[in-house]
Amino acid sequence: MKTLSSITEDVVRHHLRAFLNQEGLDAILEDYALDASFLSESRTYRGKSEIREFFEDFLAALPPQAIRQFLLRSLRCEDNVAYITWSVGNELPLGTDTFVVRDGKIVSQTFAMYAPATA
Repeated sequence: MKTLSSITEDVVRHHLRAFLNQEGLDAILEDYALDASFLSESRTYRGKSEIREFFEDFLAALPPQAIRQFLLRSLRCEDNVAYITWSVGNELPLGTDTFVVRDGKIVSQTFAMYAPATA
């Protein structure tokens, strides 16, 4: 029998695979609950349509070759909460997300990343 932590990890890994395999926005959004919230430094996105807006902008702003350079640095799960750290080469040396999963869907996510200033 799967533990709550392993179910949470499965959902997050599925979400990451959809992103990294460039399966498209529908696949990326598949793991979110209809009323999910997504919190970033600049805005809170509510519901799948607003979260789609975030991913449209985020994907368009990624540096060239970013997907190939993506490195999952850590993934930790405790019950229905997952925490990841990641990097994309020197251009994005640190990103972090926290996911709350309920009934096999992401119901809440936080997102932050550090991009050093370019000269």
